[in-house]
Amino acid sequence: MKIKQDRELLGMIDKYNSFLQAEKRICTPVIVSKTKGNHEASLYAKEVLFSTEPWGNTFVTCEVRNRDNKDCSLQILSDAFKAAVVLRYDTGGGTHKNDAPHIPLAEQSVTTPHFHKYDSNGYFLAYKTDLLNDPKQAEHLFDIEFGFPYFCQEGNVCANDNHSVPEVRVFYDGVLPFEFDNTDPLEGINF
Repeated sequence: MKIKQDRELLGMIDKYNSFLQAEKRICTPVIVSKTKGNHEASLYAKEVLFSTEPWGNTFVTCEVRNRDNKDCSLQILSDAFKAAVVLRYDTGGGTHKNDAPHIPLAEQSVTTPHFHKYDSNGYFLAYKTDLLNDPKQAEHLFDIEFGFPYFCQEGNVCANDNHSVPEVRVFYDGVLPFEFDNTDPLEGINF
């Protein structure tokens, strides 16, 4: 299916690019624990995003599909334009095709994980960074635990309190959020 040019966004591409490049902040950790209304096997979170270059009401969304941390979609949204999605990171769903008139057929296929953003022609295109093109590095970036900080880096998003890398936590129903530590607390003590 051909990608349609977003003429509305094309008319405000400079504002879009300024917002995308501006520093943005989010309260952290982002807790992904709500069941997504239209897909009960998915967990979801939506948090307010603050920017040094405001552009409408902005948010970060995180979706973990089918309760699999390696199948997620992360987005920066703005109500400043109808399509709303400013930047997206996908780890699931397979290969994406950038079927746009200015992209040669041989360059249209983009495997996951990948980002999406608008180009200067107003097309919402999938793309890979150098890190995502390295198979050894990309293997780890499928997981939301590593993919979320990388998404935040690409979107210039930091933690609201101290400019650190934002953290995400996924909580499944019926699973306590404890980390298992196999250390014996009595090791080295003689009785």
